[in-house]
Amino acid sequence: MTKKKKIVQKYFEQLYREDGTNPENIEQYLKRKGLPEIREEQKEILNKEITVMELKRAVERQKNNKTPGPDGLPAELYKYIYECFEPVMLDVYNEVLDFAKLPDSWREANISLIPKEDLDHKQIRNY
Repeated sequence: MTKKKKIVQKYFEQLYREDGTNPENIEQYLKRKGLPEIREEQKEILNKEITVMELKRAVERQKNNKTPGPDGLPAELYKYIYECFEPVMLDVYNEVLDFAKLPDSWREANISLIPKEDLDHKQIRNY
């Protein structure tokens, strides 16, 4: 790996690393911000299982001709296989919802560096 690649990798690893944030600290921070709290009936709606219609709508709304994520699967593929894999997809997404934790692989992303105009491109923060 070149020196430049190592610098870029280190910068983004630090920027996006999990710092072991305590849920209690998050709750205190949000309360200080004065945000409205979610009512019980809203929580019930948000915690309901994903329906077939919600899943179908989400798949249909994916934009075509976009770069796929780390799995390499473009939106067009999900749209093409949807009818065959709908039950499996629905089970997987609802299981994730039940356990309230995304698999690590779902939290990965590809980062493409796009330089900001009129800034020093030797500085990684200007991308």
